[in-house]
Amino acid sequence: GITLQSRRKIPYEHVDAKAARQMFIRHALVEHDYQTRAPFFKENEKLLEEVGYIQHKGRRVDLIEDEEWLYDFYDQKLPETVVNGITFDQWRKTAEHEQPRLLFLTKEDLTRQDEGHISSWEYPDEKIIGRLTLPLQYRFEIGHEEDGVTVIIPVHQLNQLTEPPFEWLVPGLLKEKLIALVKGLPKQLRKHFVPVPNTVERCLEVEPDGKGSLYEWLALRLRKLTGESIPLTAWNTELITDHLRMNFRVIDEEGKHLDNSRDLKALQRKYNETAGDSFKQLAEDELNYTGCIKWAFSDLPEVYQFEQNGQNFIGYPAIIDEGDAVGVRILDTKEKANLQHELGLARLFQLQLKKDSKYIIKNLPFSPESELVYNRLQKHPDLSRDIMSHSYKEDILNMVIHSVFVCDHTIRTEQQFEQSLRKNKPELMNRANIIGEHVINALTQYAAVKKQADRLPQQDKSVQDVQLQLARLCYQGFLMTTADDYLKHYPRYFKSIEVRIQSMLQQPDKDQQKIQEMARFQQWYWQSIEQRQKDEVVNPERDNFRWMLEEFRVSLFAQQLKTAMPISAKRLEKAWNKGSM
Repeated sequence: GITLQSRRKIPYEHVDAKAARQMFIRHALVEHDYQTRAPFFKENEKLLEEVGYIQHKGRRVDLIEDEEWLYDFYDQKLPETVVNGITFDQWRKTAEHEQPRLLFLTKEDLTRQDEGHISSWEYPDEKIIGRLTLPLQYRFEIGHEEDGVTVIIPVHQLNQLTEPPFEWLVPGLLKEKLIALVKGLPKQLRKHFVPVPNTVERCLEVEPDGKGSLYEWLALRLRKLTGESIPLTAWNTELITDHLRMNFRVIDEEGKHLDNSRDLKALQRKYNETAGDSFKQLAEDELNYTGCIKWAFSDLPEVYQFEQNGQNFIGYPAIIDEGDAVGVRILDTKEKANLQHELGLARLFQLQLKKDSKYIIKNLPFSPESELVYNRLQKHPDLSRDIMSHSYKEDILNMVIHSVFVCDHTIRTEQQFEQSLRKNKPELMNRANIIGEHVINALTQYAAVKKQADRLPQQDKSVQDVQLQLARLCYQGFLMTTADDYLKHYPRYFKSIEVRIQSMLQQPDKDQQKIQEMARFQQWYWQSIEQRQKDEVVNPERDNFRWMLEEFRVSLFAQQLKTAMPISAKRLEKAWNKGSM
């Protein structure tokens, strides 16, 4: 025959109408490869995304109907004459006139019976922590960096968060996580809890409230069930799969992705300055005072909630020491605020007690030798931050003011401030004399024992340990950070070092054994300080465990001296595991 027109395209329905119909349903309607303004199409597409998310939450692929079901749905609705977009639109307009929602899918159509187990309680869409509400997203894709649960954190809120609330993940994944944690214990501990799934079931008979540390709660439940104690250091979170550890996504003020990680502290270290600056900009118009020489501002709540651009924010108000005056600012973390607030309060009391302060500085118990020793002290060997220090006498005055008016007092209102001023002012000079003597005694004995230690071979490990202990007790500005309740024990600590020096010269091997007894506790604590100060402002002198270490040293190296508290290696381990910081 004669070729009239080569390679001319003809509609496929002219060749095979049945196959054309099948292709149209599968590609256009099931796979959504179709351009149309039909309302059913956009609504169905949105619904499919929504119910598909259920599978990410429940980490199962069998919770919603598959593409074959969807094909059958349209196949049953469409007549045989619908073979392409034109014939479909012609039929649809007539059919929808009689049945407007003929082609609309429903959630009930798409979800299978098991989906009822994926509840909003088990898999919530947000995490509420105090007054913060953070969105959650779910992804079921093993190997993907966001597999599991992701919490979305605006950068200005990053510093306000701690790890414990996120250890609990979400209720729907808690049991699986607990099983993984127990299975990850060392064999000598794990053997007490087999079969592990049954033991975890029994643990969950007491419903957790999700407060505090998950690991402490689990250790407590296991001890109550079996009598076996688990140190917090035994939990190995690195062994559990990613989807059982919260993923943290940090976004900027415009909602743009900045970073994500399973390690909250690492993100806080990386974005600490960015987070602080971002929060400072947000809060600069809230409760912002400067140049105050008296309580010239409103009462200060512990937590301050404010709104900007329709978003809710929280911060922590603090009085700020400005030298010759004070101000008020909202800070992004409670730790920063507490430290600044105490310094600011001490300054505000001094401003109200100018005559008394001058009198105290003039009449303090004074020792030129102690002042010289204080001025020559080196920086703290473990702290990276500079401690705000003024002069020997001014630092003692600050300690006196803090001891009399600030320590153990909650002062957040003008009434509380005035009440503390009236009530405690009569004690001022008496406390100044006591604290002044404590400082002289401490520095005098420090100088004496330091001289002894400096004469010894500095390469000796016992001598190095003594020098490090001295450097951690007396350092540049330590009077600004150490409460008198602890300072009064310094002479006993120095006496115990003198006793130790005499003993270690005669029995060096025995001293080394005692260092080994002390070593793990020292390492635990000071390594934690090194880590914590990357994320927050730390003051070791506020940690009870830090002083327990000093008392343990007394019990080890100078048993003839009494300790201020019952102390032993077992008590230290127990306190550490409880987080007694």
